[in-house]
Amino acid sequence: MGIAQPGPGLYVHDERVLDDLGRYVAPLGRRVLVVTGRRSDAALAGRLDRALSAHGLAYQKVVYGGECSEEEADRLAALAGPTDVVIGAGGGKVMDLGKLVAHRLGTPYVTVPTLPSNCAPTTPLAVVYTSAGEHRHTAYFPEPPRVTVVDDTLLAGSPWPYFVSGLGDTLAKPYEALASTRGEVGALGQAGITLAELAARLIRETGAAALDQIRSNQVGRAAHDLIDVILLVGGMVGGVGGEACRAAAAHAVHNGLTLLPEMHRVLHGQKVAYGLLVQQVLLGEPDEQIRALQLFYRTVELPWNWSTLAGRPALPPRELLRPVAEKAVSPRDSMRRLARPVGPDDVLAAFERIETLAATLD
Repeated sequence: MGIAQPGPGLYVHDERVLDDLGRYVAPLGRRVLVVTGRRSDAALAGRLDRALSAHGLAYQKVVYGGECSEEEADRLAALAGPTDVVIGAGGGKVMDLGKLVAHRLGTPYVTVPTLPSNCAPTTPLAVVYTSAGEHRHTAYFPEPPRVTVVDDTLLAGSPWPYFVSGLGDTLAKPYEALASTRGEVGALGQAGITLAELAARLIRETGAAALDQIRSNQVGRAAHDLIDVILLVGGMVGGVGGEACRAAAAHAVHNGLTLLPEMHRVLHGQKVAYGLLVQQVLLGEPDEQIRALQLFYRTVELPWNWSTLAGRPALPPRELLRPVAEKAVSPRDSMRRLARPVGPDDVLAAFERIETLAATLD
């Protein structure tokens, strides 16, 4: 059976479109719950509030505690008064937490990303963590967000590492989709892979120029296009191609890395990008191809070895990394989609191989 959830019911991306938010929310209901974070609310600078008030919408704002967990979703849902529609306004964890809250309240969901860091604003799933920040599971929902509103004037002021994280998360998609499906897919899977390859090509061609624009607090054509690639096209890969196109070893490594407290400050896409290097080693890709990927990572400041990922000079000993490797190869995780069985020692050896290859970069 083929099931596709390509993306939100409506995706709007333009300068100052946030000021028209009420126009897109009003058809869904008059009583609004806004899920946000302290930094996200500060970045919004009252614009969301004014946009809702301009259309006579009553809204309640709740601030999350920093983690997308089942417990936090329960807490925020319990705070909600009568609600017709939920808006998530923030980064990826706020986006996903808002989905959990909307699902509990049985309402439509609208997303307003304040960071171009991943495809969470447009997908029908949430990555759920424990209250301590360790990966727990992925929750799936019957439909994607009804509306996603993307404002360039808002994203232009976002810290550039989040944009880099978005590049890393999206760049991994064709590699993971091909590793997971091995090309044995129907029309929808082929469409998902084609979207993933398009996204990766645009990142390679314009990623450095787009990063320069974001660093300058500008959104020119390159950055505008790659924001669409990160937020929408990246999400459509799994939305069209299905579960097999969503994740393989790169995301499994990300999930394992969340066991390390030092990794909680490392952004999602940075961990996924490092996980992609691990995946390519596990697949036996030629050294020159892996080094080429590491060299590209350097141009857009993605992590190409442990030092650039974790900020410590050397890879930790195997005994400290073994829990990471064991979680990554859990039979419940996406590592299982590789063509051959992978054990913890394989993952640990891949970590070490990345260090060896990084030492040979020009």
